[in-house]
Amino acid sequence: MVFKSIFFGLAVGIFIIQPIVISLYAYDAQGDVGNWWNYLSDAYRQVVSLRDLDQALSNFLFAVTGVSIVIVVQTWKKIFYRGTKNDRIKELEVLLKKGESQRVEFKSSLRWDLKQHKMNKSLEDSVAKSVAGFMNTGGGNLFIGIDDNGNIIGLEEDYRTLKKPGRDGFEQYVMQLISTKLGTQYCRLIESSFYQFNNRDVIRLSVKTSDVPVYLHMSDRSHFFIRTGNGTRELDIQEALEYIETHIKP
Repeated sequence: MVFKSIFFGLAVGIFIIQPIVISLYAYDAQGDVGNWWNYLSDAYRQVVSLRDLDQALSNFLFAVTGVSIVIVVQTWKKIFYRGTKNDRIKELEVLLKKGESQRVEFKSSLRWDLKQHKMNKSLEDSVAKSVAGFMNTGGGNLFIGIDDNGNIIGLEEDYRTLKKPGRDGFEQYVMQLISTKLGTQYCRLIESSFYQFNNRDVIRLSVKTSDVPVYLHMSDRSHFFIRTGNGTRELDIQEALEYIETHIKP
């Protein structure tokens, strides 16, 4: 990674910054006649010619300049990323202290049963149910990898059940689950982000409100869920119709 950064900096300094500086200088020396980029081809030929010691020294100085710029930019990005990451962790810590609510729910896992120590597909229905409830009731945040008491469980056991272990495979599986259980069109209402505590991953699903009713397809029929307090409740047909009429219908 370091060598790639140095090589990139060398290329930027020698073949981008230097030709631009040389062409601008030539343009100014000619009395600002025409367009400065017309001098770029001559500048590039001068850069690659290495016809004298002065040009070699110029290449070296611009190479150092390019590497320095790349290092500064990468350092700034790391500082910015670290600050953003810390802010996100602090935000999650606040949510953990507050516990579950109308807009926040915790799930220990997606498909790994921590009590039976085996995969349990019914847990996936529970996750999909919560997502549908948020979509029908003003949106919210579903955290997977945290138990009901706010303890960090992590996603490592879930990772092991996937054909593609890790964050990417887990995120893809979640979106596939939402597509199958709710409908592909609702995947756009979910934004996912990962957090890490003590080397344990947690995923946050930020769920937006749907402007149409969202149904969970389960047991060969459709179910309608809403959030009530810190839980998710299924409505019967009459209740669902009344709720849709008063809360969702445009």
